[in-house]
Amino acid sequence: MTPTNGKAERRPSARDAIVDAAIRLLARNPGASSSALARRAGVGRATLHRHFRSRHELLAAIARTCLDETEAAVRAAVEGEAGATRRLRRMFEAVIPLGDRYHFLYHQPLRDDDAAAGQQRQLEWVAGLVEGLKAEGAVAADVPSAWVVAQIDQMVWAAWNEVAAGRIAAADAGALAVRTLLHGLGDRHER
Repeated sequence: MTPTNGKAERRPSARDAIVDAAIRLLARNPGASSSALARRAGVGRATLHRHFRSRHELLAAIARTCLDETEAAVRAAVEGEAGATRRLRRMFEAVIPLGDRYHFLYHQPLRDDDAAAGQQRQLEWVAGLVEGLKAEGAVAADVPSAWVVAQIDQMVWAAWNEVAAGRIAAADAGALAVRTLLHGLGDRHER
């Protein structure tokens, strides 16, 4: 650790460097080999396998990093925000830019208890948000909350994939997600 302005700065561990390099490479090439991942991280394959015995372990670490980053981004974005509709918009605005790093996870089979617990915690937060949307009248009370939570979750993944493919601008995706969720896909002027 090197002091900077009176504070100690933590140098990333080899494990952290591997995770970060893997995120950057897999975001562009989800099928990248172990050799390519090791090269990108600046380590040998033996070092890669010392930290992650399998691709599955590496993907699980990436998923946990994704969950930590999305949770922190949402927490910062909605802090002090009044109204569930505003929190929904801010949530999408905070999470969608992270898709550049994590969109590839959607297509990765993953079984990891820690990642599953983190995802469950996020979905519970979204369920609370849905109850707020219902209380505001933004979502009909007779629509099952679990259905709305699933739609929000899928909209995040859809936005990540569409932005990554270059079909939608990240700046537009949040508003499109909120519009789709709360107003559908019809012409807003014909209602």
